[in-house]
Amino acid sequence: MTKILQFIAQHMGYLWVGARFQIAGSQVATSFGTDAVLFVDSSRLRLRFVSDRDQLSLDFRPVTGADPRHWYSIDIVRRMLQGKPETSSLLDRSYAEFLRDNLDEIEARFSEENWPSTRETLHKLELQRSKELFG
Repeated sequence: MTKILQFIAQHMGYLWVGARFQIAGSQVATSFGTDAVLFVDSSRLRLRFVSDRDQLSLDFRPVTGADPRHWYSIDIVRRMLQGKPETSSLLDRSYAEFLRDNLDEIEARFSEENWPSTRETLHKLELQRSKELFG
């Protein structure tokens, strides 16, 4: 959990400005390198920060109206907005800056009214990424 909290404190303090996001839950496993998950919510968007084997990732889904088992990684979300494939899905400073600069649009796309078309777009991008990676 420490790695997630340190990364957020260093690069994503904007999440807390105006009480826009709040911590919604967490989980920590003490085996296999102390893996952890932190859930952070706004009124429309749920973020899932994952620390797994000393690597960080960030996933998205709407707060309401989505399958709670399905998440969309930050590389797919950035691809949706910028139209180009990413070389990594690991959370880094570049992704933190992308989220900061595009947070309003991302929240709008994950809103209840826009979710059906956003889900379709993200699903197509996931299929495209799979074809690119695995043929």
